[in-house]
Amino acid sequence: MSSFHIDHIIPESLASNITELKKVKSLLKLDEKFDIYGYENLLPCRSGANLQKGATVFDEARTQFFLGIADNRKAEVLKNLEKISKRNIRGKALVLLQQCLEGGQLSPSEVANILDEHKEQPDEIFHLIESLKFFDSAEIRTVSKADIDELLGRQVRLGQNDHIVGVTLTKDKNETLHVKTCKEYHEAIESGYYALTNFDIKMSSFFEHQYGLLSSLKAATVPERSFIDDPRSGVVDIELIPFSLFPWIGDAPEIEDTSATYQSKVDDGTISIKRIKQNMLCVEEHEGMGQQLIEVARADFNGDGLEEILLFEYCYATHGTLGYGGIRILGRNTVEGLFEIIQ
Repeated sequence: MSSFHIDHIIPESLASNITELKKVKSLLKLDEKFDIYGYENLLPCRSGANLQKGATVFDEARTQFFLGIADNRKAEVLKNLEKISKRNIRGKALVLLQQCLEGGQLSPSEVANILDEHKEQPDEIFHLIESLKFFDSAEIRTVSKADIDELLGRQVRLGQNDHIVGVTLTKDKNETLHVKTCKEYHEAIESGYYALTNFDIKMSSFFEHQYGLLSSLKAATVPERSFIDDPRSGVVDIELIPFSLFPWIGDAPEIEDTSATYQSKVDDGTISIKRIKQNMLCVEEHEGMGQQLIEVARADFNGDGLEEILLFEYCYATHGTLGYGGIRILGRNTVEGLFEIIQ
């Protein structure tokens, strides 16, 4: 949106010329409540058009046309501003509570009681390990179930590709549809559209990740028990990840040793670790496939009462252009067991 300006339909310079402003209001039949600085007098426009317009007052017909658009959108703008304000307040409150908890000013039970007193219950709020990124440069690390529908309607940011907006999906008979939000993407996929080219398949990974996360959080609950929290186990514990999670081109080969893990396959040279950090693992098969796993959220995602890990997965050919992504969910049923693939 950096290429757009917000312009006053009736130039704001008239605010300093009361006589002329009254004439314009009278001509346009605007009542005294009309605010020249209000949203009823604002519309987005291209920067060039705004600079050319300057202090020009359009003719009556065009001015009425643009004022009509602004007036129709005012309620929606105010509603969205209220949502943003509430989300910012919630985010600041959660950060403050977390700081008080970590600093010892509040106990876990006191934090729980504070959350209980508010509209959104503790099991309605999820903290993300990896932030959600949107096209307007916003990054979200705390997701409330009450905000998920709104987040599904926001424009997805495609990684570092700031110059790319949305992805093009294809249907039979070369019918195409360009989508920018998770909601649009999901509706298109449900209607039979799909990513056709390698480029579109790669870009659709961002939608698969974001929609997969938000839809999973919508159904998620706070776990009653965890075998991955204490001691904390995660994606970097490759001795716990079953090798059956690794992607293959074509049909996956039959794995003779069902107890094989990423660690055992690193040890025998089948795969190698390319990158690893606190919540991310990237491994590659020699002359084959690569896989990146990023831990994003923890919750009970399947209703079994146990804590699971939701991952962003991206798979790619190490010597080619193939690349695709989605979400994976890993669980653990015993303190000594391997991760199990839930999704």
